[in-house]
Amino acid sequence: MTNSPETILYQKAALIFEELCFLMPSPDNRNEHTNERTAAVVSFHGPFTGCLLVSVDSALLGQLSINMLGDENITESHYGQDSLCEIANVICGNTLPAVFGSRLVFHLDAPRLLTDSASLQPDGSFTRVAQTIVSFDGGQAEIALYADTASATNIN
Repeated sequence: MTNSPETILYQKAALIFEELCFLMPSPDNRNEHTNERTAAVVSFHGPFTGCLLVSVDSALLGQLSINMLGDENITESHYGQDSLCEIANVICGNTLPAVFGSRLVFHLDAPRLLTDSASLQPDGSFTRVAQTIVSFDGGQAEIALYADTASATNIN
């Protein structure tokens, strides 16, 4: 088994969705992917800067909040958005030391919701280090880890 950044990112993300949201990964269901997505980003700073982006099918948002809060009567969309931001924060905090080593210290910014689909790609100063898809019965989550371009060339 390889310890590539993609493998680590998938393992960390799948574990977080299982433990926080009680969503079990299923075989890849690319046909369930919808165009309507909601995304959250966590920026980080330290030895280098970067961000982690988590994008989910909008159909999953309600399930995230219901499972995380344990209340099936939740209908407000902001709970799903808050849940997504928290998941992005936890995935980022668990992935960075696994990919870059536990000796490096990173400071995470507060997660924020992305409202513009064009913002799903960071600007040209960032390079994608790893990207993965975690599929569930109700949709998919796409997770991407970015680092500043100068640092990313030394990572891979």
